[in-house]
Amino acid sequence: MPKIERLKKRHLLKKRDRRARLKQIEDDLGVSVENLDDKTNLEEGLLDEGTTVLLLDGSIIFFELEKRLIPTLYALLEGYVQIPHITVDMGAVKYVVNGADIMRPGVTKIDNSIAEGSIVAVVDERHGKPLAVGVSLMSSEDMRSASGGKVVLSKHHVNDAVWDFGKA
Repeated sequence: MPKIERLKKRHLLKKRDRRARLKQIEDDLGVSVENLDDKTNLEEGLLDEGTTVLLLDGSIIFFELEKRLIPTLYALLEGYVQIPHITVDMGAVKYVVNGADIMRPGVTKIDNSIAEGSIVAVVDERHGKPLAVGVSLMSSEDMRSASGGKVVLSKHHVNDAVWDFGKA
């Protein structure tokens, strides 16, 4: 997760660049991007430490991590992308929202389309709302057969710097 002190550079993307970024997102995630098109006013920004972010209406909707664009919780909540998800029990929620990696014992449901290294959303079992976005450490089949250990590395969660950006 990027550390946000300030947005160093920020500019509106041209139509060609918007199209290229949306294609990159679709390639990185393996899913289509909804409600964002050539007419959407997407901005690209650069944080102090060098992380590239995409902004829409002043909120970060994607951030670059290891040369991949990762959706933020805002992007998931607004329905811009639908990525595979895992569901955690309510006992795990307080740890997930504080940035903990996802452990197998807290997982109650696993999407079938998860591959090792893919970007996944972590949702709670009661409301089905996304709590975190992370990188899967194993495929869905391997997760089901595992009885313990980490299954997802958390990269962005509720109340982190990316979540809080633009709310001031």
